[in-house]
Amino acid sequence: MNYDIIDLEKKKELIKKLKEFCPNGDPRFYEIIADLGILHSAKNSDYASKEEPLRNFTTVGKAMEEYGIITPGNSATKTALMYAYKQWDAALKLLGRNEKGNIEGITDRLNDIAVYAIIARILYERCQ
Repeated sequence: MNYDIIDLEKKKELIKKLKEFCPNGDPRFYEIIADLGILHSAKNSDYASKEEPLRNFTTVGKAMEEYGIITPGNSATKTALMYAYKQWDAALKLLGRNEKGNIEGITDRLNDIAVYAIIARILYERCQ
């Protein structure tokens, strides 16, 4: 992860607050949660706007529905899950072949799966 774009002191403070608020979890879990937030924010800046932070999923979902690629309903949620599945498939391939990956490794792909899962939950909750 590229930490040039974040304030490391603010990140440390966030992790500290998470550990205080949730004292019974593995300390590394909260470090990863902070990293996932940073990853989501950084990647999202390429796709979305402040007014519509998950725009890319709704736009792609609508297009895939229009082209008959996915069934109607919850198209944005399905898009997020398909993106997660792509990463899941790649991670399993790399693990199965005991490879590290040329561009993205296992850790990168697991981070993406986690972020997509959270996004899918948000999108699914909005459809209910």
